[in-house]
Amino acid sequence: MSEPPVNVSAEGAHAEPRKTGHRVIDFSIALSAILISLISLSVAIHHGRVQERLVAANSWPFLVWNTSLDRDERGQRFSIYIANSGVGPALLKGLVVRYRNKPVRGWIELLQECCGVERTTRVDPPALGFFTGGQPKGVIAPGENRTLISLTRLEQNPQLFERLVAARLELKFEACYCSIVGECWESDLRRLEPTPREECKASDDDYLEFGAGFDEMSVLPILQQQ
Repeated sequence: MSEPPVNVSAEGAHAEPRKTGHRVIDFSIALSAILISLISLSVAIHHGRVQERLVAANSWPFLVWNTSLDRDERGQRFSIYIANSGVGPALLKGLVVRYRNKPVRGWIELLQECCGVERTTRVDPPALGFFTGGQPKGVIAPGENRTLISLTRLEQNPQLFERLVAARLELKFEACYCSIVGECWESDLRRLEPTPREECKASDDDYLEFGAGFDEMSVLPILQQQ
């Protein structure tokens, strides 16, 4: 069997594909090689996209807000929290909370709107049964619950407790969060399909910090009604 033809160039010598001497057959072989190369490239691109989807699916967060009513060592406790029900961590970048469609920038404003709380004197929130979870923005791990505020029913706060529990029906949330691969969504923390967004932008109505300013809050008007 004769050796295939060799082409010598500045880059060195390399073998060329053997030609049959028939132009149609040689053209068909060359075309088949090009088609095989294009198919291989398409398969590689498709495989890469599938891998990207798998990575995105395995890092997909899903935030929801909810409430709970349970008991602690002091008595009945009501909590409002955000939970990550997805499979990947969520970076919560924006959060707006509305009570009766009015944005409230902290739980003090919420308690003033829903529960008759006034800023008059300094009080001790833990003594009144309050517990705040602090700043909710940041990374929320899969399966993690981020408590926003919790109130334990005590002898001195039954009316405040009932008003806060009732206020949950008038609450609406607007959140923007991203996954670790940079995909972002806007959600009311209720829908099963949040709206994709290119990025999360800050809002003037965003919460500054949950529980901020409790030392300036007074529940005396409520306690005096008991």
